[in-house]
Amino acid sequence: MGTVMTNAKERSSRMKSLFANVDSAELAKQISAGPAVKVGSGAVKSMDRAFVAVEEENERLRLQLSGSEAIVEIDSALVVPSFVRNRLDIEGDPQFQGFVEGIRESGQRLPILVRTSPDRQGYFQVAYGHRRLRACQILERPVKAIVRNLSDDELVVAQGIENTERANLSFIEQAFFAATLKARGFRRETIAAALGRADGKLTYLSMLIGIAEQVPAELIGRIGAAPSIGRPKWEKLAAYFKDGKAPAAAQAIIDKVSSTAVWAAAATSDQRFAALMSALEHKAAGGNQGEEVDAGGGAVITAKSSRSSTLITIPESKVPGLSAWLVERLPALVEEYRKQTGGGADGVG
Repeated sequence: MGTVMTNAKERSSRMKSLFANVDSAELAKQISAGPAVKVGSGAVKSMDRAFVAVEEENERLRLQLSGSEAIVEIDSALVVPSFVRNRLDIEGDPQFQGFVEGIRESGQRLPILVRTSPDRQGYFQVAYGHRRLRACQILERPVKAIVRNLSDDELVVAQGIENTERANLSFIEQAFFAATLKARGFRRETIAAALGRADGKLTYLSMLIGIAEQVPAELIGRIGAAPSIGRPKWEKLAAYFKDGKAPAAAQAIIDKVSSTAVWAAAATSDQRFAALMSALEHKAAGGNQGEEVDAGGGAVITAKSSRSSTLITIPESKVPGLSAWLVERLPALVEEYRKQTGGGADGVG
């Protein structure tokens, strides 16, 4: 028994090959010029059905070929990133330079996916292939691309293909991607599909978004992708924040660590994360030792901090009346603090 063609693509290919060498114009001339042949009505109907079937198959094949996606070359300077980031730092990846050199030597092997830019005339917007695009921009060469008509939902789902197929986004990049999509009003089902989790189980999605919303986006950007840092450590860092803000003591540590030479010299985002966590944990563990403030005249004020509170000790004998004055001034100081930090009446902005 011969092979049964059940695959539509295979049928189309064979149909195309059957008619590949037929000149349709010449065929029409021959049919019109040929002698009339009498045939029975049954044969005519059978032939009609056969020609209809061939015509339908040819039309389907024509539509399929006309709808096929060609790979084109586009000026890479005319391609802009997606409206939502899923990679925190492409060029900060230590492997990216090798990636660029590979394209320099061997060329771009896989095309990127783009759509026409909805808000910039003459530009395109990339759905996936951000690393390939950036490499071509650095090398100042055209980028190979497939141009497709995509809605916003289709774009972010297509962008998420790299999340699942390449499996090289870090935990916090996935979390930041999901939280950004939520902030832009995308449905949870769309976000789950973009993350390759369109299985109806949204618990993991909720956890990702929760962590990304707890840790300030600005701090996530300063740390970077941290590819070796997984969920448990990011959850531990998130515990130092409430509603995206850190207590004053923790914020002081964050500012201090992120402004040091050690932070600036850190080779990787993993090292930056480790330096910050080490400082926060050390402060929490040694919080009972307190921080000393020289008030002059031999007076030393001590501030002992924990995750939930700060205890300030003032030596009354050295600075008589300071404690009472401070307590009296506290309401005004709190109000001044709220105005400077943008806090509301309940202390939460």
